Amino acid sequence: MNSLFILGSSRGDGQTARLAREVFRHLGFEESADAEFVDLGALDIGPYDYEYRNRGDDFLPVAQKMVRSRTIVFASPLYWYSMSGQMKIFFDRLTDLTDPPLKPLGKALAGKTMFALGTGGNPEPPDSFVHPFEDTAGYFHMDWGGFFYAKGADALEPQTQDAAKDFAARIAAVAAPLPACTA
Repeated sequence: MNSLFILGSSRGDGQTARLAREVFRHLGFEESADAEFVDLGALDIGPYDYEYRNRGDDFLPVAQKMVRSRTIVFASPLYWYSMSGQMKIFFDRLTDLTDPPLKPLGKALAGKTMFALGTGGNPEPPDSFVHPFEDTAGYFHMDWGGFFYAKGADALEPQTQDAAKDFAARIAAVAAPLPACTA
C-alpha cells in the first residue's frame, strides 16, 4: 500500500474529514490496494493497557496497515490545543509496538513517512498540536513529511483547495511506487 490516511475525529463527515478526503482525492488514488482511508471513529480501539487486555480490538489491524504503507497521514481536528481524543488513544496504543511481541511491527515503521493534517478554529495551530505527530515520527525513526492545517470554516475554500492539492503532491512524491530496476 502506498498511502494510509487515519482520521481521528468525532465526526466522520466534519471539516477535518472533508479536508482529509480532499487531499486523498488529489492523490489520484481511489480506495484500493494503493491507498486506504481509515476512520478511527468507526473502530473499536481501547486505551493503552499495561496488561494488554484489549489485544483483540481494532488497533493491531490498523498498525499492520501502517507497516504496509509508504506514507501515513494522520488527520485530526484541533481540540484543546492538541489532537482529538480518538487520535490520542490511537497514539497511546502505539506503545503496544514498543513491547514484545509487537516490537517488530514498531521497528518496521522506520523509514516510512508520516504526515499530519488538521483543522481548528484558529488561523494557526499551536505548536502543542504539531509536536506529538512530529515527535512520534522521530521516535519510530520515520521521516517527517510535514503538516497541513486549515481553519475549520475555511477548510474547503478555494485557497485551501489549492493548498490541499499542494499537500497531496508532497505525499504523492513519497508514496509513488519505485520504478522497477532494469539492471
